[in-house]
Amino acid sequence: MSLMRFLARSLFASYFVGEGVKAVTKPADIAPDAEAFTSKVTPLIQRAVPADLSSYVPEKAETWVRVVGVAQIAGGAMFATGIGRRLGALLLTKASILNIAIALPGKDAPKAAKEAARPDVLRGVALLGASLLAVQDTQGKPSLAWRADHAAKATEKKAAALGEDVSKSARSAAKRTQKKAKKLAKKARKQAKTIGKKIDSATS
Repeated sequence: MSLMRFLARSLFASYFVGEGVKAVTKPADIAPDAEAFTSKVTPLIQRAVPADLSSYVPEKAETWVRVVGVAQIAGGAMFATGIGRRLGALLLTKASILNIAIALPGKDAPKAAKEAARPDVLRGVALLGASLLAVQDTQGKPSLAWRADHAAKATEKKAAALGEDVSKSARSAAKRTQKKAKKLAKKARKQAKTIGKKIDSATS
């Protein structure tokens, strides 16, 4: 990893790590804003997961805030260090989505509250876009999908070339066989003529 890439990743991840530490250590400061979102999402998740796991789904907003905080810390550390960087970027993407959902004011919120929430929402959207790009970052190397497609095309070309070689060999062998057959037929006709002449001489 180049120094510039390391610095860029560290700067990008530092925001998430800082916010994650704040969420883990002081969840009560964020919980009121997250309450409206978690109160709607928690029942949906509890119905979606198996019955024996639904009891493990947190219900308190503070717990959700801590979970998101841990995801931001882990994702930021992984992305900054390059250890599992794309998985870390994926965690940051999910955390960004949750942060946007938490920052969005309700439909019935007053205009002043919506105006106040706009910077947080726009920042969250910008970070979401950056984290999506980070997920796709291959450090200048071709992606697995590209390499698989390239390998498949190379195999197809080799197979086609091999098929052409086999066809050429088969055509050459057929021509040689045809020439030998003509020579044998010609030789057989000559021998038949010679034998015929001998028979004629003996009977005349």
